[in-house]
Amino acid sequence: MMKANQNKANPKSTDKKVENTVFKDDFFEKGHFWLKLRTIVLTIIAWLGVIIPIYWTVTSTLLRNHKNVKPVWNYQEGIDTFYFLLKVFFLFFVGATIFTVIMTLRSNRQIKDRYSQEFTYDFDAMLKKRRALDKFYTARFGPTTVRTVTKTYVVPAEKNITKEELNDVFKKEETDENRSNR
Repeated sequence: MMKANQNKANPKSTDKKVENTVFKDDFFEKGHFWLKLRTIVLTIIAWLGVIIPIYWTVTSTLLRNHKNVKPVWNYQEGIDTFYFLLKVFFLFFVGATIFTVIMTLRSNRQIKDRYSQEFTYDFDAMLKKRRALDKFYTARFGPTTVRTVTKTYVVPAEKNITKEELNDVFKKEETDENRSNR
């Protein structure tokens, strides 16, 4: 028979234990000063690596004629290259947008026309597998009504299901079906 969670008096402590075993991040725990310092410094340096080139480009191209902004560089070939690349990236963006819309419409049409009219799997085989699994689960974990009502259930290690066991269940169902058809 099934055993529900034994710790009903303090379910939050059990939840906390589960939460702690799922992941661990030393940055957000107490202590670990050098880890936090290193992470913060590297994050600031990385953001400067993003912001500084953007600042240089914007001040030297878009804001070069502004009276309060002094451009970092003032080479005409750099400005021409910037505007050329801006046009190229705009064309790529327009092309990618058109391609995405066309492929979405094509995919939706295929789904509507083809896949909604035909099964893409063997429905009878799926039902047989589902019945075999339901029998297996009932034998292993108890009746369906009890399984669906139970909120918390701890599976003992010996009751964990492996892929081999599932394959054996399916093979057994096939052999039982073949015997009944003869």
